[in-house]
Amino acid sequence: MSEHAPAFHSSMMDLMALRSVTELPVARRHVLDPEVLRAVAVVDRVGDLTRFNVAEVPELAHVTGPEELLTPDEHGWALGHALSLAVEHGQRLWLSEVSPAQLDRLRALLGDHLVHIASLDESDGSGEAPADGTDEEGGSVVVAVSPRRLLDEWGTGTPAQIGYLRTVLEGTDPLRVSRHTLAALREAEVDLVPRAGIVRLLHNPRFLAYATVFIYSSLRALPAVYAPGFRGNPWVLWTIDIVTAVPYTWGIIAMVAGRRRRIRFAGFLVTLITFVAPYVYFFLAGDRGRGHGYPGWVIMVVIGLVLATFLLEGGRWLRDVAVARGLRAPRAG
Repeated sequence: MSEHAPAFHSSMMDLMALRSVTELPVARRHVLDPEVLRAVAVVDRVGDLTRFNVAEVPELAHVTGPEELLTPDEHGWALGHALSLAVEHGQRLWLSEVSPAQLDRLRALLGDHLVHIASLDESDGSGEAPADGTDEEGGSVVVAVSPRRLLDEWGTGTPAQIGYLRTVLEGTDPLRVSRHTLAALREAEVDLVPRAGIVRLLHNPRFLAYATVFIYSSLRALPAVYAPGFRGNPWVLWTIDIVTAVPYTWGIIAMVAGRRRRIRFAGFLVTLITFVAPYVYFFLAGDRGRGHGYPGWVIMVVIGLVLATFLLEGGRWLRDVAVARGLRAPRAG
């Protein structure tokens, strides 16, 4: 059985890294530094980097001088198209394979603070990129760039940079962009596709989650009126449901998608308390002497929330490990 253990372990790691940045072709060709990718993308966990919010952008390797690119020339339009896709799809990180000459041009255009070397030196196993930004074997490195930070800087940059954004991002659809990105686009006075605030709101997953739970909470108190043994005031129960609806939804979102561990733990506590609160009143106002009024499945849900929290944290840790190992894995050939 032991001879199958390595294969099983490898399969589990592949499963945990499913749909992560490790599936991108550039990540399969190079050994990358997960900490550099995480820091440039401004995410708390490397497991948050997926094939959907990270993109390989070969246009970065073909930029020309600032005057030609910002005119824009052919390469400027290509980079602008990549930036438009990044805005509309919420991309947090760009990766590109560049030669030494291309790296110098890119740094001259964007600045050293926006261009980060993400590939590791595979020749000596030191885990550090060469100081000159070149790879001894292939003569190229992988760079990491944040499109959000690029947009922020150019949106308040030189007249040429602002004019470039107005030209290449004209007609960009802001339907699902974040408030921060939308503010940057408006700061640069980019002509966007007109979208009413209510339309953007209805496409916001966070708003839809709050609305769903609020409706559910509004209706949850109705069955209590007909519950056997309930002696309380349905309006009090309804008020508790409504008051706890918003923190309950926040707790679920924070528990599942919170960036920091303390935020996720706070989300768990808020979810637990706000879920139980209506049932505590239901129990206290019920005919406990005859065993009515307190649904037993509530205890099972509470236990499930506790177990789910541990499983979520364990799953996140395993995914971080799997993605980091996948990025650092040596490449054949």
